[in-house]
Amino acid sequence: MGKFKVRYLVVKQQTGGHALYYWQPSRALRQLGFNTRRLAKRSNRLEDAIAEAERLNRALDRWREGGGEPILEPGSLPWLIKLYCNTELYTNLAEKTQRSYDQGIARLETWSKERDNPPIGGLQTRHVRELLDTIERPAMRHLVYWTLRLLLSFAVAEGHLERNPARGLRIKGLRPREIYWTANQLETFNRAAVESCGRPSLALAAHLAVNLGQREGDILRLAWSQYDAGTFILRQRKTGRLVSIPATAELSNVLAVASRKSPIIVIAETTGQPYREDHFRHEFARIRSLAGLPVSLRFMDLRRTAVIRLAEAGCSIPEIAAVTGHTIDRTARILEVYLPRTAPMARAAVARLDQARAGRTKTDSKLEG
Repeated sequence: MGKFKVRYLVVKQQTGGHALYYWQPSRALRQLGFNTRRLAKRSNRLEDAIAEAERLNRALDRWREGGGEPILEPGSLPWLIKLYCNTELYTNLAEKTQRSYDQGIARLETWSKERDNPPIGGLQTRHVRELLDTIERPAMRHLVYWTLRLLLSFAVAEGHLERNPARGLRIKGLRPREIYWTANQLETFNRAAVESCGRPSLALAAHLAVNLGQREGDILRLAWSQYDAGTFILRQRKTGRLVSIPATAELSNVLAVASRKSPIIVIAETTGQPYREDHFRHEFARIRSLAGLPVSLRFMDLRRTAVIRLAEAGCSIPEIAAVTGHTIDRTARILEVYLPRTAPMARAAVARLDQARAGRTKTDSKLEG
């Protein structure tokens, strides 16, 4: 691990041979709200971890001298946030999910501070509504609501609250996102990626997403070792669910000619390394623009497109859930988000209705005869 001494800097060796770096204060400090945190998340370099740990130590010293963050009042919302963020429920989340929660947490901390951090035990449903009514942007309103609901559910589970006052609220929300890719749009994007931009990796990622129905992060982490006998086996990073998905004939043909120079399937042509998510999104937006496709089309919409394809093919809710990794109940509840009503589905439904009516008419005629 090298000979260096930085207060509370802990190096944890991983099974793959690499190391992860953490700032891990003493147990007494953790009880006061100073959380263990991962260092150098982006670079994972020791030099960056040391610099970050030293910054945290200086902040801790300022607090000890009376110039830093005060000790959190037990039972307050900031106290609950610190408690939650110190658990694996938060630390095991994907970095992207953590960043999203952090935005909601920041708004909640500001709201609580403006009210002198009252105890969560006195929080009522009307207080939650009042908070949400102060937020104009629907996206932020949703984020704050779901973050608060999650935190209060955690408080109930830990015995700090008897009930969650944020459950069951109907809030002014975003309309479900209903954008999906047509076959022509997908073909246009893939052709531009391969022929115009020299980025067949982006076309490969699109094929994987639309055929497997998985999230961007899981697609970018897929390894060849997860593809065996024509089937992908992966554990979803966001949900932790293990899914087994046979490759479609289309995807099998694409994978048959894909390069296997790296253990990871989707590799950036310029670096020979797996994509960072921000770099991937930048290249995706560039190719989308060059292909003349609308800005509203996102890579994330390929997951919805996969669900639509399955539904249009007549797949049941359990069958769709087996591919996407949702529970059956959850799939039934969110189909309005992931399955906008398409014209082909409507035509198919009417066709089945006509067939059923025609069958009944013939049967009635025979009985009358």
